[in-house]
Amino acid sequence: MKNELNDRKIKNSRISVRPFVYNIPSISAVSIRFIVLLMLQVIMLAFTKSYSALIVITASVIGAICASSINHLINKEPFYNITNMIIIGLFIGMLLPENYPPVIAFIITAMTIFISRSIVFKGINCWLNVASLAIVIAWYIGKKYFPPFLINNGIINLRNPSVYLIENGTFPTYSFDASITAWLNKYIFNFFNVTVPDGYVSLFWDTHSVIPAFRFNILTIISSIIIFSDNAFSLIIPSFFIAVYSVFVRLFAPFLFGGYFNQGDIILALLSSGTLFCATFLIQWYGTIPVSVGGKVVLGVISGATAFAIIGAGTSPVGMAYTVLISNICCMIIRIFEEKNNEIAVSKVIDKLMTKMQGESK
Repeated sequence: MKNELNDRKIKNSRISVRPFVYNIPSISAVSIRFIVLLMLQVIMLAFTKSYSALIVITASVIGAICASSINHLINKEPFYNITNMIIIGLFIGMLLPENYPPVIAFIITAMTIFISRSIVFKGINCWLNVASLAIVIAWYIGKKYFPPFLINNGIINLRNPSVYLIENGTFPTYSFDASITAWLNKYIFNFFNVTVPDGYVSLFWDTHSVIPAFRFNILTIISSIIIFSDNAFSLIIPSFFIAVYSVFVRLFAPFLFGGYFNQGDIILALLSSGTLFCATFLIQWYGTIPVSVGGKVVLGVISGATAFAIIGAGTSPVGMAYTVLISNICCMIIRIFEEKNNEIAVSKVIDKLMTKMQGESK
């Protein structure tokens, strides 16, 4: 009887060549998700007839793929991961102005990826974010193509600089803005005794920036919900980054220029400069984040403070790229301390085991 039951169990059991399951999405699954989410923004560019931006993005993606081919031909090594190359190319293309020369975008993308991954770091993931590095290089080569800061000392001291920029046409307002804003004020914000002026809905929908990554904030917010919903990435770093940067902007942005304390425009700061885009996609790319929870908290705080020091109250054309690179450098310092703490912890465990073994031997 027992033998028959065992035979049935063996017969009904399944043997799999893939016995393990992921507690979190795999890197390949996350990469595909990134491509899909970024392509939504590309589709919006096509829908808004931003053909110049699409050409620059295409040039950057082709440049990223060509970097893999160059490495294969010169170093006789396997091709880079194609999904990773497409993602980096999309990042670079979307962070470049739409009027940036496509040929130069192609060269910068190809050479930055090739040199960083094949010569300097020689690894799958560099400890410096390659996309941010390429944007900084592009900034030095073609600074004239990047837009200027939209706020100055006079504007920053206004109570709501974003409203001023909306009213003077810097941020265009859509026809549907007024009706949606009226509905939100009546049925949602009215419970908090708050009213939102016209223009903010358009600011969330499309800022019309010449840099594509700065435009569709609502798509970026939706992307962040999808990315962080199943623990594909930790929320710790971007949460502390956004929180610290927002607090600094609110408390000190106008105050540092002779204005009032606690009067900074957080909405403008978060919806310009590509702040949300970089917080979602770049600030914690693979190989550029600490391992421990404490390390991630420290890096988030440092990143937020760095963003305020570089970007200020917002509308910076390239400040977030510098912020990401400085965060990467700080991450390496944090990782050194983490490794030392791990060595100390391991040595303590070994000492306890040795002491226990010696006691048992006696």
